[in-house]
Amino acid sequence: MDFLNAKFIHNFYDYSNLPEDTFGQRLKKLRLLKGLSQYELADAVGIQHGMIASYEIEQFYPSLDSINKLSKILDINILCCEGYSNFLINSNNFKDKLISWRLENKLTKRNASKLIGISERGYALWESGIIMNSTTYLKVKNKLLVYNLI
Repeated sequence: MDFLNAKFIHNFYDYSNLPEDTFGQRLKKLRLLKGLSQYELADAVGIQHGMIASYEIEQFYPSLDSINKLSKILDINILCCEGYSNFLINSNNFKDKLISWRLENKLTKRNASKLIGISERGYALWESGIIMNSTTYLKVKNKLLVYNLI
């Protein structure tokens, strides 16, 4: 009975005014606009419901696989319009941009890694197609923007 009351009340609430400044806020807003609970969205994506809550409060960022699954349910262009989630969506281009930038500037991997502020090993992993985690992304985001890599 409580579940039915929540669904009934949900139909009368206007979620369009919810903030959407961050990935977590956009996820919550899109989820509510679709009339989905965290449990329902998690089930549809195939993850534990606690992860949706963690994404919404930005304790964690979803993996590329989870973003792709979320995109089938929610509007990916709104959900991943900036930041780390947008980087993940466009990560296939990142490796090519990174290599081109290094070669055009006649940089060794060591010199490129110093300019960006990461280890040479980390840089080499990026060039091989490994995606950086959100912590590293946030640490070097401004440098990547300076060099027009993201």
